[in-house]
Amino acid sequence: MRVVLAGIDLKNKANGFDYLMDETKNLCEACNYEVVGIITQSANSLDPKTAFRKGKVEECKTLVDEVEAELVIFHNALSIQCANRLANIFDVPVIDRTTLILQLFSLRARSKQAKLQTELARLEYDLPQALTDINEDESHERGGSAYNRGAGEMRSSIIERRYKKRISALKQELKKIQNQYNQDEKRRTKTLLKRVGLVGYTNAGKSSLMNLLLNKTSALGKEVFTKDMLFATLDTSVRSITMKGYQFLLYDTVGFVSDLPHGLIEAFQSTLDAARDADLLLHVIDISDPNWKEKEEITIKTLETIQAGDIPILRIFNKADLIDSKEASGIYISCLNKTGIEDLEDKLIEMLYPNEISRKCFIPYDKMALLHKYESLLSIEILESLDEGMKVLVQGEKKYVDVFDRYEIKER
Repeated sequence: MRVVLAGIDLKNKANGFDYLMDETKNLCEACNYEVVGIITQSANSLDPKTAFRKGKVEECKTLVDEVEAELVIFHNALSIQCANRLANIFDVPVIDRTTLILQLFSLRARSKQAKLQTELARLEYDLPQALTDINEDESHERGGSAYNRGAGEMRSSIIERRYKKRISALKQELKKIQNQYNQDEKRRTKTLLKRVGLVGYTNAGKSSLMNLLLNKTSALGKEVFTKDMLFATLDTSVRSITMKGYQFLLYDTVGFVSDLPHGLIEAFQSTLDAARDADLLLHVIDISDPNWKEKEEITIKTLETIQAGDIPILRIFNKADLIDSKEASGIYISCLNKTGIEDLEDKLIEMLYPNEISRKCFIPYDKMALLHKYESLLSIEILESLDEGMKVLVQGEKKYVDVFDRYEIKER
């Protein structure tokens, strides 16, 4: 579908309008829309009736006709009445960025939970639109007389009841899924495994990093879907990872985006619980993106919104192969070239198990009973089997690891 992208740069807002427009354009392309024209205006505020000022509305109408656009998408949030008024002027539908994101989520939803959450958010967003359309239709039909005013009110009530009935049914279905999720989480909690959540801006490389860790370490579970697009996946994936002798659960979460509609944050609350319940968050940042600082701030604000702002965070700068210098503090990696992963593993274990230490030891075969005695209290990884004994990596609380002091292999 051919679309015209429109936006108003509000002077009282923070800078970054150009990159936000680029992001909206990427959202359009992710929805398989072809952006055939872009029109912008700078103003202190949106015109309450038409968003654009009168002259720019006429200019936009001319552009729509010239490029034969089938849809106009505004970067700015529009009221229902404003969108309808512009649609009548342009003779094509007009939607805003929130509606665009809802459409994209509908395309990307794969699991039952994601589909239900997306439908719920869409119904809650569309209900005011439906009631407004009915009221406007009725006002035209009755020509302003009070005689048949009850017909419109009755029709609105019927539509509202239908919407609310479906919304209630969706919430009940989601509650059942959430209850099942809670049961699964209780079973995971009984294992006493630590939880690590991958968070970050959409398309920063979270799923790519998860697959890289799955392939490099001892892990249970298949790879997750990845593609160079916004919101490639909406579903939370969880995998069991064993890294340097330590085992933990790794969660991949839905990506964040600027001005993520509040309804979607609420709808995907259960999906985002994976981030809220984590012991450590790996914040994946595309360091090659010139706007990475703004996107990092958006991610942090979203984490605060879902009450995950106090969880320890490890910054991971992906696509480090595309930059010349490393000025910000964090771990620099390249999922493409598979570099920096060792540093990531070391720092992850250090932050996830701050009170634990590790030692490389040589245990003679006649002392194997010592390993068996502490195997339930420590993580023990066999590094090499020799004629006289085994080289092992012993990890855990210092008071237990200290038992193996006399067997430690001293590094020269």
